[in-house]
Amino acid sequence: MFLSQLIGKTLIFDKTPRGVCLGAGVSLKSKMIKYLFCSSDTTVSATNNADFVLPIGSLASFSEDALFLARLRPVLPKPCGKLYIGLPVYNAEGASFGFLSDVELQNYVAIRLFTDKNIRLPFSSIAALADAVILRKPQPYPLGQPIPDDSESLVTKQVLRNAVQNQTLIKLTLSLPPFQHPFG
Repeated sequence: MFLSQLIGKTLIFDKTPRGVCLGAGVSLKSKMIKYLFCSSDTTVSATNNADFVLPIGSLASFSEDALFLARLRPVLPKPCGKLYIGLPVYNAEGASFGFLSDVELQNYVAIRLFTDKNIRLPFSSIAALADAVILRKPQPYPLGQPIPDDSESLVTKQVLRNAVQNQTLIKLTLSLPPFQHPFG
């Protein structure tokens, strides 16, 4: 599932359009989508400000062009990062990575960011999220990097622990950037 499957969709409650979803509120600690930032004006674009917030639990289902709500009870969101398509993405030194084009979700947990410059980044690389996405400095450990042999998996603490137990840590480390092509 992708964030773009939620953004820009009409909110339907009791078979009546109630607004449009503009963005999502995400916890940077758990990486889980907690809120939907919405506007009651169904003609607005994604650049307009939200005028009400719904908890993600109010979402019953969704289709290609609508989000169906189980309940319509706006809430005051707890502090969270605001994800909108089109946010600029910068690294810790200020270099631009383009604009946020999508976010991969798994059970409403953010996994990866995608930019308009075809850059994929693990969601765990976010240091700050507000009017822009600011990325952390690269870690000395390969946590969060995609595993080359399995493009769907990321290096986690458990993957590293298993590599130590199986005595394959050096092989795993040498398959990751910057060591993956040391002589070419």
